[in-house]
Amino acid sequence: MQNKTLDFHMTTTCNHACIFCSEDDRMKLYAKHPLTELQIKTILVDRAKKWFNYVNFTGWEPTLFPNFLKLLKFAKTLGYTIYVGTNGTMLAKPEFAKEFLEYVDVLSLSIHWFNQDSCVAQVWDEGHYARFRDIARNVTQYKKSHHYFQSNIVINELNYRHLVDIAQNMMDMGYAVNHFLVSYIAPEGLARKHYKELSMDYNDVIPYIHALRDFSRKNNKELRIFGIPLCILGADYEELSNDTYWKERNTIERFTTRDGKVTLVDIYSPDNSRERVFVDKCTDCKWRESPCTGVFEQYLKHYSF
Repeated sequence: MQNKTLDFHMTTTCNHACIFCSEDDRMKLYAKHPLTELQIKTILVDRAKKWFNYVNFTGWEPTLFPNFLKLLKFAKTLGYTIYVGTNGTMLAKPEFAKEFLEYVDVLSLSIHWFNQDSCVAQVWDEGHYARFRDIARNVTQYKKSHHYFQSNIVINELNYRHLVDIAQNMMDMGYAVNHFLVSYIAPEGLARKHYKELSMDYNDVIPYIHALRDFSRKNNKELRIFGIPLCILGADYEELSNDTYWKERNTIERFTTRDGKVTLVDIYSPDNSRERVFVDKCTDCKWRESPCTGVFEQYLKHYSF
């Protein structure tokens, strides 16, 4: 049976220091959050009846969601394959990491840095670089044969020259990674406002993508690339395009209306375009729509293509 995927964007405004928060403190942080545990469980049950069998928990920091471990256990009892995209905040706690991995099948850690300074520059937290050693140690210690560990590397002006350094550093810190996902920065959230400062010409990043591809092959790691058109990457990257493997899905997330009301929306995404568009040079491209969905519209405001 083909996977039917459900995404939950569990947005929070807390920072990495929340690892030291009490359970009561974390509950207060979520007091105004529209996605309650009951709402998520209700949706999980409903979609399981409709043959959804794969669920993603992402969006800022899902491990801080109150009763997150109970929620994962509930999803697993319904038969879901579970993916979690996280910066790893609560995984620095051994007891949390151990139970977390009892339920999770795919772990994707966000890692965009290669030393203390580059970490602080991107996540604004003095302690996160050192904390990642605990995160890497804990998840690797409790990893089982069915687990699949990814890294999500968002490339931007601050780090694109250091892709191999980032990959090597996470391995040196003990993260038993199977798969590098490298994503050109998408014009979403704060990145939209600062897109000119954070983005770079596609052509400038290609030499570093080539280097990471060679590194990945040497170390027997999977590599996928998101957000760079295949005409820029080249024909030998077709199988490395993350869009080749992306499946349609429904995303449940918070939405604030113009009159300030907060509601839940269910967004059906038949493709992974994420505000990418086709231009004239795409007209006769053999990769148009499958797997390539074009170039970020915001990119075109700053660079030629």
